[in-house]
Amino acid sequence: MNSPIDLDPLYYRDNFEQLCSTVWLQYEDLLSEREKGFYQAYLQAEQSARCLFIRLVSRRGPLFRREQLDYPELGDLEIALADAQQSGLLETVEEPEAEALVQLLRKAELLQIYPEELAGMKSQRKAELEQCLLENLEPGQLASRWRDWRQQGQTLLDVPWRDCVELFQLLFFGNRRQGLTEFVLSDLGVVRHWAYPLDRGQRLFEDREQIDDYLYLAELRDVYELAVENGDTDTVLALVQPLLEKGSSAVLEQRRDRLRNRVARQLERLQQWEDALALYAHSSRHPARERRVRVLQARGDLAQALALCEEMSGQPWCEAELDFLSRQVPALRKKLGLEFEARRRDSFKEEKLVLDFASPVELAAAAHYSEEWEQVHYVENSVANGLFGLAFWEQIFQPLPGAFVNPFQSAPLDMFSQDFYRRRKRALDQRLQELTAGDFATELLSAYDRYQDYSNRWINWRYLPRDLVEMCLAVIPDRDWLAIFQRMLFDPEANRSGFPDLLALDPGRGYCLIEVKGPGDQLQLNQRRWLRFFQQQGIPAQVAWVQWSDD
Repeated sequence: MNSPIDLDPLYYRDNFEQLCSTVWLQYEDLLSEREKGFYQAYLQAEQSARCLFIRLVSRRGPLFRREQLDYPELGDLEIALADAQQSGLLETVEEPEAEALVQLLRKAELLQIYPEELAGMKSQRKAELEQCLLENLEPGQLASRWRDWRQQGQTLLDVPWRDCVELFQLLFFGNRRQGLTEFVLSDLGVVRHWAYPLDRGQRLFEDREQIDDYLYLAELRDVYELAVENGDTDTVLALVQPLLEKGSSAVLEQRRDRLRNRVARQLERLQQWEDALALYAHSSRHPARERRVRVLQARGDLAQALALCEEMSGQPWCEAELDFLSRQVPALRKKLGLEFEARRRDSFKEEKLVLDFASPVELAAAAHYSEEWEQVHYVENSVANGLFGLAFWEQIFQPLPGAFVNPFQSAPLDMFSQDFYRRRKRALDQRLQELTAGDFATELLSAYDRYQDYSNRWINWRYLPRDLVEMCLAVIPDRDWLAIFQRMLFDPEANRSGFPDLLALDPGRGYCLIEVKGPGDQLQLNQRRWLRFFQQQGIPAQVAWVQWSDD
């Protein structure tokens, strides 16, 4: 067992400064004067002031109470506070904003400071008390009453550079999801990331317009989510025109497409057909075209819906579109009185099992099949995805511009977009040829040993032990793996899921993929697509329909 790693008491300072210095090296030419001013103010501050600033900017604010601060590693907190204020990293607040003030105060304090307004509300939640005060008192009254109540020595602090820190984090990580916790997980050895080059040539944003476009999109998404939560239809409608504008880069256009699809789907629910169609028509991300067909059908425009289906058939975006077309084209042609070829009904190999109740149903089925097979593993997507990640590790982590923008990524930014294969076509095709011509099992086992425990979005090492990999490679023919990999490459996002639940292995008998369905369960669309593919490729697969015995 590995001994625990002791972090330096000022680990957070080191991590924050690594983040800031990286951003300065990569993006200094795109920063505003205010953002540059923040970094210079930080560098000129004393160490204890820097640490106090990082502590507070990492906490939920916006305001903080001086008397509640306790950071022993800083030494004399008064000196740190004075230095932070002198350097401009922190500010004392005399006129707090109303919403920030009521959030900062404890429930008991609200009841004490505003007894008349909150009379009879002692049993209510604090959020209800806050809402009552904000609705019934002017901001000036809220602050004035607080000042009258405030005990001597109480001080409120604010971090004036929070927006700059958020921007630096965005530039470092390339998203608003990751944060300084990533450094800690890496320092502790919880997550090991593959090393890939990072320099100005790899940065996500090429000019300031792209940064501002990202921030604008983020603001639109926040507005949309709040509008849906509040049932604000007018605000949702007001988002249509901004989303019809084109993004300033391919990456940002993909983000715009995701938001276009979300807003358009909400407009469908509101039966705002024209606006929904307009947004879908500007989106190049699935399911935009599928939803356009469905909207046209809902409006009775069957001929136009069929024309769009025929356009989609010429260049499908993904597996889901192909499946959608196979169902919709015959139905539309039939409604229009045109000749059509009925879709062939699925006919998979099936087996009905009557088992004693056990949960989950997959493990009950696995116990049953263990009587017939040497090994039965409950794997779902873990084995196929894991071997895919091993087979194409170097191609997944190929350092293309904009693919890797921070040292804590487990996949390139375009991993699950339509661009993944297109941008790496030569390298991926060459890798497929190498795997076809070479010793497939030896190659993947070597990759396992070389990359083990490094973070890869495709691999969950916990569910991919080496002995299982060895058995899979020994029993399952190379051609079957290669066929599966090629299908996954066509649409990595959709085809990383839907694999059968169980993997039955026997060196003398071969193998079988078994999808388990409990009482009342049905096959999902992505599961059906994989089962059809297995039929076409001659890959042994079946569905086990489980019923519980009466005993």
